[in-house]
Amino acid sequence: MKPNPTSYQEMSIQWHCVLSARMQWRAALRLQSARARVAPRAGRPAGDDSRCQPFGPVILSSTDYRPDIDCLRAFAVLSVIAFHDDISPFRSGYVGVDVFFVISGFLITRIIHDEARAGTFSFAAFYRRRARRILPAAFAMLCTTLLGASVILLPQDTVSAAQQALAVLTFSSNILFWAQQGYFDAAGITKPLLHTWSLGVEEQYYLLFPALALAVFALRRWQMLASLLAVCAISFLLCVVQTRLQPAAAFYLLPARAWQLGLGALLAVEAVPALRSQKLRIGAAAFGWIALGASVNLFSPRTPYPGVAALLPCLGTAAVIWAQPAPSKAVLVLVRPLLAIGLWSYSLYLWHWPVVSFATAIWGPPSSAMDKLALLGACTTLALASFYLIEQPARRADWPMTARALAATGATALAASAVMISLSGFPARLSAQQQAIADMIGYDHKSIYEEGRCFLDPGQALEALQSDCLAKGTAPNILLWGDSHAAHLIYGLKRALPQTTLLRATMAQCVPYDEPGQSAGCTAFNRRLPGVVGDLHPDIVILSGNWTRTALTPAGRASLLGTIRTITAAGSKVVVIGPSPQFDRPLPHLLVAAQRFGVPTRGHMPSLFHEVDALLRAMLKDLPQTDYVSLLALLCPGDDCVLQTSDATPLAWDAGHFTAQGSELAASGIVEQSPILAAALARKRE
Repeated sequence: MKPNPTSYQEMSIQWHCVLSARMQWRAALRLQSARARVAPRAGRPAGDDSRCQPFGPVILSSTDYRPDIDCLRAFAVLSVIAFHDDISPFRSGYVGVDVFFVISGFLITRIIHDEARAGTFSFAAFYRRRARRILPAAFAMLCTTLLGASVILLPQDTVSAAQQALAVLTFSSNILFWAQQGYFDAAGITKPLLHTWSLGVEEQYYLLFPALALAVFALRRWQMLASLLAVCAISFLLCVVQTRLQPAAAFYLLPARAWQLGLGALLAVEAVPALRSQKLRIGAAAFGWIALGASVNLFSPRTPYPGVAALLPCLGTAAVIWAQPAPSKAVLVLVRPLLAIGLWSYSLYLWHWPVVSFATAIWGPPSSAMDKLALLGACTTLALASFYLIEQPARRADWPMTARALAATGATALAASAVMISLSGFPARLSAQQQAIADMIGYDHKSIYEEGRCFLDPGQALEALQSDCLAKGTAPNILLWGDSHAAHLIYGLKRALPQTTLLRATMAQCVPYDEPGQSAGCTAFNRRLPGVVGDLHPDIVILSGNWTRTALTPAGRASLLGTIRTITAAGSKVVVIGPSPQFDRPLPHLLVAAQRFGVPTRGHMPSLFHEVDALLRAMLKDLPQTDYVSLLALLCPGDDCVLQTSDATPLAWDAGHFTAQGSELAASGIVEQSPILAAALARKRE
């Protein structure tokens, strides 16, 4: 998601050199005449954007300034920041990354194409310009983030931040984050360099594309266009397939993102004829902006992405770039703030995520308007300092000086990362009690959740359950059905129900009803479980899951009620377990932050779970042969949640999955609160 990936073909107006907003406006109106008057200064490589006159803009090389591209950059970076700061209406603001990729493909291809045709392209000059543009601010952010991690984060997260820094230094952070993806992977907010994954994508593109582009540009025009179209088509098909089968690979890795860069490349080589009519240009631009506006609100967290859904922001961006309408004076005045934000977009993007990550590590996610404004203010202050004190001086300085500075900061980040990893994140800065809590971040849940045995991955089938998971035994037989929020009850239920047989059929990301966006494996798993219930005839079926509002939609309600009626019609009784306490960050983080920074422990559970709990209770209260047990009533009476068990072990090891001790505490309460379970145990004792 790296905004500002190029500098307008490295030949745009240097708006930062214009101190007066009026002069910015006048400069935009006089592009053509300025272009004719101003030529590149001798001794500077074409496309070097480090030059600046003291009283006005400089138009560089042969390409006019594109205010529409700056507006796109501003839109993209604002979308991403608003999404990460939970500012409506950007609920799918993550599409900003797609906007940046299309822009980057357009501008980089145009640089290479124009210089190749002029016979002036140089690999050395190209990579030098890229280094000037990207690395100074990125390395400064890297060193600052490592310093912040060593003070604020838990030792385990500090080591993780150092590993992320090493990946950034080797242009492979997207590969690292792809490799780390998993159902129980650490929450993204705990990774202060997570946003650099898009830097990795673009840096890999910079490394591979120039040689490929030169080879393609040497072909006849129809062959060149056919080659670029083929690459785009293959990449898009891969993206669609991977989004369904390997969503992390589709999101993080270059092959499935190449079509977005390629879309920009097709625009750069004018694969689509330019629009001649100003009315058509305005219409195309309007369509593009409408598509972009829709894309930041249309998708939900459960929308498979990128996949087909990414077409909307990408085509919207392409339409704006293709249209290139001539802006009027009034329009230029209106969009002047966007032009400034577009200019600063790279620094804004670089600094916004570490600010959010560190603030969340201390206080939790921003909840009030003042919290969000404070984050925006901190991000903007750092971004402007980075832009004016690092980005611009690095571009203006002679290359040997910039290269030495880059080598020094890169070496500093490398050495700091090595020290942080070798010293295990400096655990001595925590007390013994804090360290014991922090150690829960690496909690081994696999055995107590029976992962790989009775708790399946979404890609597995029902047959993958081990034979003992569904083996009937001493009555009463009780079947546990659900997702990870069912699996985390296994350990406790076995101990709370010692004289029964607990059957287990659980799958990650698979609530026991039909939910939008669930995997094909989950759908098949849920559709076969009623047949299993009919064959086994368990006395009781316990349904548990990570309930969200989707359970209360008409389709979700019908599916859940249908599942319960099918079970009771087969002769089994049902116990539905409500939402478990879930916090706005991993519970060990919250407990340590409370001790280190004095953060209150109350108020860190999103209101969503109380709402869903109340709605489920009301929906199920009159169903025959069905109990509803509220875990929130058991563990969070009066909104004051139990955070640690009697032996000081955290209730959960992440944001909401129980530890063994937490599972025991929850299960004992479930048995006490369910008349159906209590009656079954009473009959057994008799």
